[in-house]
Amino acid sequence: MLFRRLSACTVLFAFAAHAAAQPGPQLVTVFPPGAKAGGTVDVTVAGSGFDGNEKLLFSGKGFTAEPVGKAITDPKAPKGQAASRITFKVTAPKGAGTFDVRVVSKNGLSNPRTFAVSDTSEVNETEPNSDVPQAQKVELETTVNGVISAPTDVDFVSFKAKAGQNVVVACLTSSIDSRMQADIMVTTSDGKQLAANRGYRDGDAVLDFKAPADGDYFVRVAQFAYTTGGPDHFYRLTITAKPWVPATFPPVAAKGAPVNSVPVPPTAAMIDAFDSADGFSGNPLLAGANPLIPCNGKNGSVAEAQELKLPADVAGRIAKKGERHWYKFDAKKGDVWTLEVFAERIGSPVDAFFVLTDDKGKTIVEQDDGEATMSPNQFYTKGEDPARYRFAVPADGTYRVMVSTREAAVQYGVRDQFVLRIAKENPDFRVCVMPLTPHVPDAGTLTKGGAVVFTAFVFRFDGFADPIELVATNLPKGVNCPRQVIGTGQSRGTLVLTCDKDAADWEGFVRIEAKSGDKKYAVRPFTVTWPVPNAQANQIPNTPLLSRMDRGDGLAIAVRGEAPFALTPTETKLTVKPGGKLEVTLKVSRKDTFKDAIAIVSAHPSFGPRPQGNQPFPPVGTSQPGGTELKLSVDVLGTLPSGEHTLVLRALSAAPPPKGNNQPARAIVNYALVPITVTVEGAPTPKKK
Repeated sequence: MLFRRLSACTVLFAFAAHAAAQPGPQLVTVFPPGAKAGGTVDVTVAGSGFDGNEKLLFSGKGFTAEPVGKAITDPKAPKGQAASRITFKVTAPKGAGTFDVRVVSKNGLSNPRTFAVSDTSEVNETEPNSDVPQAQKVELETTVNGVISAPTDVDFVSFKAKAGQNVVVACLTSSIDSRMQADIMVTTSDGKQLAANRGYRDGDAVLDFKAPADGDYFVRVAQFAYTTGGPDHFYRLTITAKPWVPATFPPVAAKGAPVNSVPVPPTAAMIDAFDSADGFSGNPLLAGANPLIPCNGKNGSVAEAQELKLPADVAGRIAKKGERHWYKFDAKKGDVWTLEVFAERIGSPVDAFFVLTDDKGKTIVEQDDGEATMSPNQFYTKGEDPARYRFAVPADGTYRVMVSTREAAVQYGVRDQFVLRIAKENPDFRVCVMPLTPHVPDAGTLTKGGAVVFTAFVFRFDGFADPIELVATNLPKGVNCPRQVIGTGQSRGTLVLTCDKDAADWEGFVRIEAKSGDKKYAVRPFTVTWPVPNAQANQIPNTPLLSRMDRGDGLAIAVRGEAPFALTPTETKLTVKPGGKLEVTLKVSRKDTFKDAIAIVSAHPSFGPRPQGNQPFPPVGTSQPGGTELKLSVDVLGTLPSGEHTLVLRALSAAPPPKGNNQPARAIVNYALVPITVTVEGAPTPKKK
C-alpha cells in the first residue's frame, strides 16, 4: 500500500447489548419468492428473532404487505432452521423486476432475500409431484414456485406445446438466494430426453428445445447429485415460449449508463456495470469507459493481429473451439497503460487470461487469475479474471496482446464473452460496505442513543492512495454520520452511523458516498447470504462465504430500541505514533437494569491485539459489572500509514446467551460513543510506485 502523512484519526466506539437485549430478526426463507406483476399473493417469511410486530421492507416502490395473523414460533425447531414464521398478503407493483425484501420488527431489521416480480402466471408447486403420472399441469408462460424439501425429492411439471414451437425452461435458484444447485431435464410423454442442463450460471439452470410434435412435455427438477435439500432449496421454474437471449453482445454499455443495478458478487464489486438481464436472459453489461471496438474475429494468429488505436474497450468472444484473439497497438517509451480483461465479472462462464508481448514475440507478462482476496471469508473477491496489469512502456514500438480462456478447447459459444480494456493509468477507487458480523446474514439496526457499525472494503486502482471520507446524504432525523475516514493506502475501514436518544422509529434506505478530492462515488452495500453452520457469535470463519450486493436505493437501516448504557471519553483529542499505544479513558453510565461486564474489542485489524486463527478478536479491555470508568491501552500497528483513519472499538456483553437458544448464531446489538479525534504522527510516507 501507498502511504502519506497521518494527521488525525477519528475513533468511534460500538457497544453490544446486555443479555436481555435481542438482535434484529434473521430472515431465512421467503415463499413464494415472487409474484405476478400487479398480483396479490400470500407470502410466508421464516427465520428467527420475530417478535409479533413484523412488517416488510421492499427495495422497490409499489409494494403493499399486510400481515395475516401473528408470527408463530417453534422453540423445538432443529438447529440451523427457521424457528419463526409469519404470512403477509403482498401486492406486487405493476412492472416486472427483481427486488430485495426484509423483515422489520421491534428489534430491528433483517438481512435481505430476493423477491421476483414476473409477467407470467404464478403458481406454487403441489404435492405429490414426484413422478410423471403426478406431474403438475401448467400452461406455457407460467412460473412455478417450488422447494426440493429433501435430497432425493424430485418435482415434475407438465405442459403442452405445438410442433416446432421453441420453449425455454429456466430454473432460478442461486440468483434468488437459494442454496439449491438445480438439475433440470425435459422429456416427451414416452420418456425421450430432449434437453437437460445444470450449472448454467452458478446454481441456476436454463435450457431450450424445439417441440418435435404437438403434445405433452415434462420437466424434471432435482438437486444435482441428490446431496442436499430442505426449506432453503427453493426455486422458480419458468416455462415460456418467449424469445430467450443467452447473451447480450457487445457486453459493454454506453458511458453514463446507471451502474451496479445488478446484485453482483464480491468478485465483481469493483466494476461499474448494470444488468441487462431479466432473470435468466442476457448478462451484465460493463459500463463503457473508452471507445468501443468489436473484435473482428479474424485475428487468430500473431500475423493476423487486429490493430487497435488506444485507449480502447475491445469486445470479443471465444466463439469456436480453441480460439485465440490477437491485438496489436503502438506505444511510446514512458507511456503507462493499464490492461484488464473482464469475463467472469460480466457473467461469462470462462476463465480468461492474456499474454502481452513485444514486437519480436518476447513475452512481457502472462496474466491469469486475480490478486489476493479482499477478505478470506465474508467478502471473498478472488476470481478467475486476470489481474489488472500496469504496463510501463520500455521502448517505442508495436506490442501485442493475446486473449483466450483456459477452457477454450472445450468451452466456447455465444456466452463466452470478454472485454479487453487498454487505458491510460487512472488512479481511482470504489468502496463497499457490509455488516460487521463475519458469518451471519446481518443488517443495519440502530438503537436510540446507540449506533451501527459496518465493515468497509476499498478497491484502489493504479496507485490511488489518498484518504477517503465517508458521508451520508439523506439520513432521517436523529441519525448521524460522524466524520470518518479510511486512511491513506488502506483497503479496509469502518462506517458508523449514530442515533440520537430521541429519534423516532424508522426504516428505509440511506445513501452513503465515498469522497476523495474531486472523486465521489456511491458506496455499495453487500450482505452475507447464508451463515456458517454451527458458528459462534463473533467467530471468524475460515471458509469463503456467499455474499452479494444489496438491491435498493442505498444502505438499508432501521431505528429500533434503546441503548442500555453510554460511554463518554474524557478527552476528545489524542495523539499517538505508529507502533505506540493509544490511551483512552471512558466514563460508563448505565441504566438501572444493566449491570453486566463490558468487553471491548477492536473492529479494525490495525488497532489492538491480533486474533489467533479463526478465533474472535481478543479484548482490548473489560469494564467489570457495575463499573463506571474504563481505561484502555490500544496498540497501534507499526506500519499504520499517515493520513486520517477511523478506529472502531466494539463493546460485547460478557453475559451468556439465553438458555435453550438452538437457532443459528445471531449478530450482536451495537451501541456507540461520540467520535474521538486522534492524531497519529511520525509515520514515513513511501514513494508512489
